[in-house]
Amino acid sequence: ISKNQKGFGVIEIVLIIVIALGIATGGALIYRSKHNNNQHCLPGATLVMPPPTYKSNEKACAPNGGVDKPVIYLYPTHTENINVKLNYPSGLVNSSPIYNPKNGWQVLAQPNGLLKNLVDGDTYPYLYWEGNPAKLSFNLTKGFIVTGDQTKSFLQKQLTNMGLNQNETDGFIAYWLPKMENNRYNFIHFASSDYTNYAKLTITPNPNSLLRVFMVYEPLNYLVKVAPQYFPTFQRTGFTAVEWGGTEIN
Repeated sequence: ISKNQKGFGVIEIVLIIVIALGIATGGALIYRSKHNNNQHCLPGATLVMPPPTYKSNEKACAPNGGVDKPVIYLYPTHTENINVKLNYPSGLVNSSPIYNPKNGWQVLAQPNGLLKNLVDGDTYPYLYWEGNPAKLSFNLTKGFIVTGDQTKSFLQKQLTNMGLNQNETDGFIAYWLPKMENNRYNFIHFASSDYTNYAKLTITPNPNSLLRVFMVYEPLNYLVKVAPQYFPTFQRTGFTAVEWGGTEIN
């Protein structure tokens, strides 16, 4: 391969141009490494189906920050002892109250959601946990594109429509909005079985109503088109359990 006077070959020059173009378009060519469906991401990366601006038969590996701050609310119809077990294969980074891998969380729950941990006797508003990066596979062909300055109003409306009450919505927004409001655009997707089949919850006694809201979002510097998501109406009937959490693809 012939080299120019500075010692760069033709291939090196082409690579430099490709990298520069990737940076100019918000880094899409850098972190959107393409893979066939039978290939796997490196540890700490998530295999995702990109928005429809990319070829539909390609998936992308994107760095995964782990599962951030899922919180679990319990609303029994009367004060009672409740056991919650979480099967999260990648392991937990943190939990409050401290999660017991053998026995799970054991709490005395009140109808207003207040929880007394039976291990230490302390009171908590919810069960909190964070998980290590996991080999989750999200199909991101549907979702929402929201400008940073419209993220708060979008989340307020969307989370309410999905079934979160005001207190749960306020907690979600207080945690996630500072990470999102200064982005030019946010691609937002709410995962379903992609998440719940991996992070399995077992609650005893079994709740009459269970809602698990898990947001996957990606900061974007460019506008893409995606088909919107639609969700069934959630009805709080009897003993209700609610969880919210999320992760960032960056």
